[in-house]
Amino acid sequence: MSTTLQFLPSLSANLGILQLNNPASLNALTLEMIRSMTPILKQWQKTGVRATLMVGAPYEKKGKIKPAFCAGGDVKKVYLAGIGKEDKSLTADFFREE
Repeated sequence: MSTTLQFLPSLSANLGILQLNNPASLNALTLEMIRSMTPILKQWQKTGVRATLMVGAPYEKKGKIKPAFCAGGDVKKVYLAGIGKEDKSLTADFFREE
């Protein structure tokens, strides 16, 4: 089973770039993504990064490349946690950490 990074951090001069890489859910933020971003953002802040740009990875639909930019959290996962089909702690943890 291969693991895909859900976001790809990079630096360009004093600009931090976070490319969201979760096109299957239109780059919606997951708790895992939030937890992974936090230490990177804190490190960038310490090293003098002046701005952070967040971009979304495109997705393919019917053979065409479509843009997909995150509009917030993964509502589907939070909903499933709320009705008991996912770990219930996800709902509280997600909104507290986001």
